[in-house]
Amino acid sequence: MRRIPFFLIFLAGILVVGLSASQSRQIFQDLLPPGQRFEAPFQKGEVLRYEVNWKPVFFFPAFKAGELRFLVDQAQYRGRDTYRISAWAESDGLLARVAGFEIRNYYQSDIDREDYRSYRNVQKTRQGDRKRDIEIIFDYEDGRTYFREVDVGADPPKELKRKTIRNMPQVVIDVVSVFYVGRLRELEPGQHFAFQLSNGDDFKEIRVETLGTERVSTPVGNFSAVKLTTRGGLFREHGEFRVWYSLDDLRVPVKFEADAKFGKV
Repeated sequence: MRRIPFFLIFLAGILVVGLSASQSRQIFQDLLPPGQRFEAPFQKGEVLRYEVNWKPVFFFPAFKAGELRFLVDQAQYRGRDTYRISAWAESDGLLARVAGFEIRNYYQSDIDREDYRSYRNVQKTRQGDRKRDIEIIFDYEDGRTYFREVDVGADPPKELKRKTIRNMPQVVIDVVSVFYVGRLRELEPGQHFAFQLSNGDDFKEIRVETLGTERVSTPVGNFSAVKLTTRGGLFREHGEFRVWYSLDDLRVPVKFEADAKFGKV
């Protein structure tokens, strides 16, 4: 079997990061303090685009590997007002052409417009000949999560897995909403967070530490940003993931960086 380069694994969505709005060292029970409401800095129509680059070793230049795009919309899910966040991960650039492996993945998340918990997460992965559809539903009233995976590349489509998870946490973040939950309130150096991330058909405790502030230079401008890092084996390669959020009112993620087995993404 051909080994897939790390940058393609990144685009496939195996690498994920999450940030909570809690200031406690314990696993938080609510994303916001009791009785407190926020007007989120992200609203309908916001679009974020990122270029993904892979740097194999320190003396080689970085190569373009693909693009990530995010879109925020408003919707309803089972009678609840939600933010519907869509994301696209697509391979592109020299490395993708050399590897001969195309990725066109799509993700969708419905989160509550008041308490920001995840209600539903959809993942449509298109990686070469591999075509999978995953739907995860979080039912807080029954305390259950419903997971279903289908091979849509088969003719006819074949259900690969169906699972019900009982006693789920009462606050769940998914692989798309995690980028937005971190924007709910101001972040300061020295904070430590922990939260429950939906890890496919299970949940995983992820720990986050706020390291400090830095000036980040990007092709679209320079930003004052706060730097965070994750602990606890956030992705399969067990390296660290770092994210920089802008210090302005929008608190946009302006840079991501991950350690790979060979170099950095």
